[in-house]
Amino acid sequence: MTTLPHWNHLIQLAAASGAYSQCLGHYAALLAAGLRGGDASTFPSLAKSCAALRLPRLGRSLHAHALLAGAASDVFVRTSLLDMYAKCACLPDARLLFDEMSSRTLVSWNCMVTAYSKSSRVEEAVAMFNTMRGLGVRPSGGTLVGLMSGSMNSVATRSLGLCLYGYSLKSGLDADLPVLNSVLTMLVHGGQLHAARLIFDSMREKSVVSWSAMASGFLQAGNYMEVFGLFNRMQAAGHKFDWVALVNLISAAVLLGNLLVAKGMHALLVKSGFESEQNLVSSLVNLYARCGDLEAAQEVFDAVRWKDVVLWTSMITGYVEGGYPDKALTMFDSMLRTDVEPNEATVSSALSACADLGSANQAKKVEDHVVALGLQSDLRVATALIYTYCKCGSVELAKKIFDGVKVTSRDLAIWSAMINGYACNGEGSEALFLFSEMQKEGVQPDAIVFTHVLTACSYSGLIDEGIRCFHSLTEEYGIEPSVEHYMCIIDLLCKSGHISIAKEFFKKMPIKLQNLVLAPIVSASSSHCADSSMDLISEELLNLDPQNSGHCILISNMLSCLGKWKKATAYRRLLSKQGLVKEPGLSCIELSG
Repeated sequence: MTTLPHWNHLIQLAAASGAYSQCLGHYAALLAAGLRGGDASTFPSLAKSCAALRLPRLGRSLHAHALLAGAASDVFVRTSLLDMYAKCACLPDARLLFDEMSSRTLVSWNCMVTAYSKSSRVEEAVAMFNTMRGLGVRPSGGTLVGLMSGSMNSVATRSLGLCLYGYSLKSGLDADLPVLNSVLTMLVHGGQLHAARLIFDSMREKSVVSWSAMASGFLQAGNYMEVFGLFNRMQAAGHKFDWVALVNLISAAVLLGNLLVAKGMHALLVKSGFESEQNLVSSLVNLYARCGDLEAAQEVFDAVRWKDVVLWTSMITGYVEGGYPDKALTMFDSMLRTDVEPNEATVSSALSACADLGSANQAKKVEDHVVALGLQSDLRVATALIYTYCKCGSVELAKKIFDGVKVTSRDLAIWSAMINGYACNGEGSEALFLFSEMQKEGVQPDAIVFTHVLTACSYSGLIDEGIRCFHSLTEEYGIEPSVEHYMCIIDLLCKSGHISIAKEFFKKMPIKLQNLVLAPIVSASSSHCADSSMDLISEELLNLDPQNSGHCILISNMLSCLGKWKKATAYRRLLSKQGLVKEPGLSCIELSG
């Protein structure tokens, strides 16, 4: 019969090589061979395997086996079990085991600090950190990294990065590269880019993680040129790109939107040997699509033998955003014939294609797949269905989806989609009622929702409600009116013949916004042949957007109405002189079947 030391050797070897399932299989074989549980050399590797595979139930069974075998009192076994509970997010179990430990190692403290931090319980993580210091346990670089490993976006962590950087300087841990990288990452996620840049520039040693963390900060700020410059410096310093660095580079290229740069990125992927990396290939497809080269995107897509859901979604989304909704739906149908299952993002893109086509029939087919996949309870999918059905004029189907979502589960996006659906289909009263219901449920409206409500008032001629809503926007919710808000209220007033009130709104607007809402006032004045509105149109206002052919046409029509033919002709000639063309309108209908 094989001895316990032999089994222990197999278990430790499997865990060390990352073959965690095999490691657990060896333990099952050990038990089947009639050996009792194991010893202190058996359980640390088993706990490590359960932690890596996120198997807390099996971990608890191993804990029981360790107790029965008399090995649970060993400090290394207890620490490995503590680490397993922490990594499996079983904080109560981890804390109970920690509190029972008579002697705690630095690793034990680090496990608890990291566990609290990763569970976004920052205050408890800091309290644990301070407790260990109070007991004379000197924190290591691993302690600081663990403390900074959790939620990077909470208010509590925004100043934590700088505090811990100060502590690292004081304790002599400032030369620890993982600590500095964690500080950089925390500052970047907290939006403290200037502080991150100062620390980055002061670092004597930098790793790929350092460069990538700084690049992600510039990406968040939309500064893609800094990203390119950063990676040029990184390459000059002799660092090789990893897949994270390449993702950042591709993301910067997406912001730039230059096809030549896209092709250069493609060449770099091939040269770096990452042309088969799924995440990078998906990003490359997205990059080509954003640059308008859907043929190149399709070629990259077709070259991949095993396509995952992210890659399929990138290609479908590329066709939608590129203005080819029919090809997007064809691609979606092709995906359904494979073993790859669509996710929430995939069906949302497919529904966007249906909305662009104005096809309720196609949307119903996608909804059938949504139900079959069990995604109907997902808020993002429900919101996309509501938007699509409303865009196709099927408000009743949209309302059915909306009503199927529990009131307590509805977020701002789904309320906004349904209100906008009513607004765009001329059902202003229903939109206002739903807006009122949303407020009663305690959901705070944002600027977008107010745009939808004002649109509803404009389309349905609800003057008093529209003016009341506009004042509520600024006075009750403190939202700065945007050009869309002004456009809606001025359009409402002009359509209802209240041109003088519209002009008052117009005069209070910044001149840069006035240019964008000129059309409804001039149109309304033209229909009423109101000469007084010409005093609103200054030379400065027209020069703000000299390429806007619509303004010239509207003013020309208005002057013609007033009998000022020479001036009207001058504006028409301006179109030809500047090479401007009136943009044609378009519409589509869905034929039966």
